[in-house]
Amino acid sequence: MAQNGGGRGWVADPDTGEKHMPELWKELLEWLLRGPERSPATQRDWARENEIHEDSVRRIKRDQRFIKEWDRRAAELNINPERVQSVIDALWQQAAAGDVKAASLYLQYIDKFTPKRKVAVEDERDVSLFSDEELASALEAEAITLRMVEG
Repeated sequence: MAQNGGGRGWVADPDTGEKHMPELWKELLEWLLRGPERSPATQRDWARENEIHEDSVRRIKRDQRFIKEWDRRAAELNINPERVQSVIDALWQQAAAGDVKAASLYLQYIDKFTPKRKVAVEDERDVSLFSDEELASALEAEAITLRMVEG
């Protein structure tokens, strides 16, 4: 018969006095962090498999100590460089296949790694006030200067 998981079982470390999560709670946390690949697929089935009442699972998930650890572990998992890179790779593949939305998202992502150049104008006017001709002329002059410097 299913048992109530409650908040019992937190154990204080004899050296530090720090409280540690019960083993069953750790197992629940690991199951939750697996995301869509988790088995069993539902919380009800997980509770049945672990012989606790499904209401206990809901109570555990509302416990502030559990929430704090869940948030910490999820953040750690979500910023894992391997995970991020696999998403960026998939985005690039879709972009390369012609998906415009994927291309836009990929370019937004890589923009933060691209060095920015600032166009300096000698007469110190606000370039947003330039006419199209003035802006084109300033950019052309800058491009000529860059070619001379790089060339």
